[in-house]
Amino acid sequence: MKKYARLLASYATIAITAMVLYTPWLVGLTPTDPSILRAGLSVICAIMLTGAFGASTYGYLRQPEYKLLEAGEVMEPDDVLPQLRDFSEASVVGSYAREAMAQVETGEHRRDRLLRVVEATFGAESLSHDKFVAVVDAARRTLLRNCALLANRVQSFDVEGYRKAKRHLPSGGGSAFEAEQIAVYEDALSDMRDVIEANERLLLEMGKLEMELSDLESGDTREDNTRMLDEVKELLEQTKYYR
Repeated sequence: MKKYARLLASYATIAITAMVLYTPWLVGLTPTDPSILRAGLSVICAIMLTGAFGASTYGYLRQPEYKLLEAGEVMEPDDVLPQLRDFSEASVVGSYAREAMAQVETGEHRRDRLLRVVEATFGAESLSHDKFVAVVDAARRTLLRNCALLANRVQSFDVEGYRKAKRHLPSGGGSAFEAEQIAVYEDALSDMRDVIEANERLLLEMGKLEMELSDLESGDTREDNTRMLDEVKELLEQTKYYR
């Protein structure tokens, strides 16, 4: 419904703009204008308005492509972002796709900063450097695979079936089967929320790791480094979704 309303709004905007530009007593553009500049401008505006109309219509009519992702194939943000983006406007589940897109972007920023901090703290060729980089990369990989699983859940969610079952149930007209359907749908939505929350915990831990490393002084011990690594590793072990 929101997508349809936006399409109508874009059509209305295009129509009003065309009226303002080409109505004689307003701007009054016309290709036959004696002024070459105004005549050329009228042609350019017509092309732009036609393009805007076509782009709006294509965006509304284009159906998202269903493509279930394999965890082993997800190595970079571009492996998962297109699917999340295609379903980011879907009813009921679109908000989860948008949140996952934001988490991917945040994860990439935090990874880049962490790698810089690790190199500045330990040097590029130290054993501690390699250990921290391995954990940071594992955290990034986990987050991306979590988002791949979320993208699969979003694509597979039957929005219309969920709405139909929800409409019947509150009025008492729903059957036992529809009640069971609702339970399945709610479990799927709960799983999506769990994935989002797992990613948030992972991003928080990456942020804490960056801050603690930035605060390390020359007198800090190997025990401090091990403690920080163990905390992130433990969180990765608790995160089941990417497996």
